Formats: sequence, C-alpha cells, structure tokens
Amino acid sequence: MRGLEYPERHLRLEIVYVAALALLLEQLRECAPTTDMLNSVQRLSTLAHVGSVTIDAATLAEAAAIDATADGAAVLRDLLDRHGIVGIDIASTVTDTEFLKLGGLLVGTPSAVPGAILESVDAMGIWNIRLRVPGRALRPTPAGMRALADVVPHDVSHDGGLPDSSGDDDARIDAGIDAGGMLARPGAPAPASATGPSPVERPAAFAQAVERGDGMVVCQQLSAVGDAALFERMATPDALQLLVDLLLDAPDSHDAVHRLLIRAGLPGARAVFEQLIAVTELADRRVLYDVAASLPATMVVARQYAHDPTWYVVRNAAGLLGESRNQAAIVDLARLLRHPDTRVRVAAVVALGQIGGPAAMARLESVLFDSVPDVRNRALSIVFAAPDADPLVDRMTLAIQEERAFEYQLEIIAALSHVHTPRARRKLVEYATNTSRSPDDLELRLAAIGALAAGHRPAADSTLRALAADEQAEVRERATVALQGR
Repeated sequence: MRGLEYPERHLRLEIVYVAALALLLEQLRECAPTTDMLNSVQRLSTLAHVGSVTIDAATLAEAAAIDATADGAAVLRDLLDRHGIVGIDIASTVTDTEFLKLGGLLVGTPSAVPGAILESVDAMGIWNIRLRVPGRALRPTPAGMRALADVVPHDVSHDGGLPDSSGDDDARIDAGIDAGGMLARPGAPAPASATGPSPVERPAAFAQAVERGDGMVVCQQLSAVGDAALFERMATPDALQLLVDLLLDAPDSHDAVHRLLIRAGLPGARAVFEQLIAVTELADRRVLYDVAASLPATMVVARQYAHDPTWYVVRNAAGLLGESRNQAAIVDLARLLRHPDTRVRVAAVVALGQIGGPAAMARLESVLFDSVPDVRNRALSIVFAAPDADPLVDRMTLAIQEERAFEYQLEIIAALSHVHTPRARRKLVEYATNTSRSPDDLELRLAAIGALAAGHRPAADSTLRALAADEQAEVRERATVALQGR
C-alpha cells in the first residue's frame, strides 16, 4: 500500500492508531483484497480494546515526525482536511462495522456542504466514533470514550487533585473538599437575585419546588444563593438529583447546572453518579458520564462506590477512575482485579490501561493468568500493545449489550428507587404497567412496584392503587402490600 508501514509496538497508542487507520483507508481507496481489509479492521479492533483515543493535529504531527508512521500520517491528514475534520474521537466500544463505514466515508467524495459528514455518520449509525468539525457541536460522549475535559476552578487540580499516596485522607483534604463534602474553596458565589424571594422566604419556596419536582426553579434559586452555609443546606440530595434531571431534560441549562454541581462538591458528584447508574437510555448515559468525568469531586465518589456490592455500580466506578488518569486510583483498581465478577475485572484492566505508567502496568501483569479469557486478553493487549496480535478470543460483550440484559434491568430498577425525581418515577411506572406476560417482564413489574413503594410515595400511590386491580394476581398482591406500607 504505497510503502505504508505498520509501526513498532513501543509507540504510543494514538500513533499506532494513525498508521493502522491510514492503512485501512489506503486499502479501501485502492480496492485491495477483502482479506487484507478485514485484517486491518481486526488490527484496529485489537487496538480499540486498549482504550479510547483522540486523533487530532497534534497526534498527526507527532506521527509525521516518526519514520514508521510518517506516510500514514500524511494519508490521514489529507483525507481529514478534505472533509473539514479537525479531530476524531474513537471509543473503546467501537465495532468492526463502524471502522469500515467510517473508512468508506473518508475515502469518498467530500460534500460541498461544510460539516455534512456528521449527518452521514449519524445516518449510518456510527455511534462510537465522534468527528470534530469546526463550528459544529460535538455529539455526546460514547460510554467507552474518554470524556471531554471541562474547565475546572483554578483551585482544583486537573488530575482530580488527589495525592499519590493511599492514606485514609487522600481522597478528601487534598482534593479541595472539606469534611462536609463541599469544595473547600468553591470560587466566587453567584450574585443574589434582585427579583427572587428574599433570603428568609427562599428556603420555603425552594422546598416547595423540590417537593413538586421543579428542577428549573431549583436551579434558579440555588444560582441566586450567595451564602455558602445557606447553599449547603439547600443543596439536598433530592434537590441535586433534580438538577441532574435538568441536564437531560433542558440541555440549554447545562452550564448553569454544571456550575452548581461543581459548587456542591461531593454531594453534587454523588448525585450525578447515582443518576448515571440508574439511566436506561444510552444518550442519557453518555451525557451523565461526560458530566461525571468533568466534576473534580467525582474521583472521591468513584473510590467510594468501588466498594459497592453491586457489580455494575462498581464497573461504572472503575470506568470513572480510569477517566481520572490519576495514579492514586491504582490501589483501588488493583483491588478490583480480584473482584469475583468478570465484568468488573475487565473494567479495572481497561481503567489501569487508561492511567498507564509503570505502576499500573505492573498491576496488570498480575492478571495475565486470569482464568477468564476476556480478562487476560485485555491485559495482554495493554501490557504488550501488540498491533499485530491475533484477534482477541471470545471478545467481551459490549457494555450496551450487557445493559439490555434482564439482570441489568433489575439493578436499574433498584437504583431508580433512590432517585426521587419525576423522570425516575415515570420510568418505574413504565416498568410496573408493562402488560407483557413473559416471566421476565412479570419479575420486572414486581421489582418496579417495590421500587415505587420504597422511594416514590406518596406520589406513586395513584399508580399503586391502579395496579392493585391488575388482572395478574401477583401484581395485585404486590401493589396491595405496597399500599399497606409492609
């Protein structure tokens, strides 16, 4: 392929990606044999298991300075320039088909309409690759992609602020978080509103807004609070959960909500994490994952939830620990390498690969003989970063496929009982009123009734009363017991 070379295995992952992707593009452009193109796709899939990457001007410049990757960088730069693309984000959950679809678009004739390739990417279902085009908004971050870093306050370090030690206090004081869970120096308070309720009236009006689930009023009133002590009293878990809902229901409020969540410190990060493990839609999950990764206090929350007894909660925590790129997370992730659930061990391996460095690599070597192929193959691909490795055996089922499983839906329902918002209640009602007669759907209905009773009364009482007259005996019995408060 015009002298394109595959790089040496010691090169940085992004540089190896440049050469591998450029090779596939050249093969597509020259109509190379199908077997050659499939081999290139398999190489790219192997690289995807190592972690998400971003290929931009800086990456291409670095690749152009290396003999083994210079030709590939030139090919890729030319094609990106033709389509007006300044960067490509590739998630670790990318599929073989998405690589081929993207390749076909890049070698095709560019549209005369700037940014039109973004519509083509969406139309073709390329969800795990995000293109960056000047002047066009970025798509939400896919689950397996490193979230975009937001600007954090000047007094909080960009790596999460945690020290490298593993002492008892390393997750709090040096992160700029005080014993009450607030940022120790949250920055200048928001100006008080001249037209809103007075400081004396505000708590009562605020409590009413929280009770009726009005996230917009909650956001407006919290933004108008300048006193730190009053803000802390008003920023209750229920109020913060309504703010997180607002991120999903009113995207225009993102900046205001994000500032409030940062100001709330640890409780704000915890509210986002609790919503993250309870969302059922992939688009919502992408938004909340991006927000969680951008909050300075998320590192602390993730380390706490890494001890949770539920596997999928721990898996989310491991993913966010990897996003931090913080060496202090290695101790927690090393412990998760011994977790009894395979999915958690795989998440811990990937997270350690994201953090990188000698300490993380040394921990990964301990699982090279794990009894489960998914775990040891992931570790092998990271430790050795072999671009010419054989395709991984029994590749891990993608997270989104796992989360459609019956087991995961039960865990989601349990999590929704702790999210006291109208959105969460509507989702539980949807589960509880599903009239399908399959055994799995019946169990989901019963679980949803229990969650409504545990976390959403009295607002859910009308639904429970209707279910007490349901045609299915098990549903009638569970709803009746729930209304009796037993």
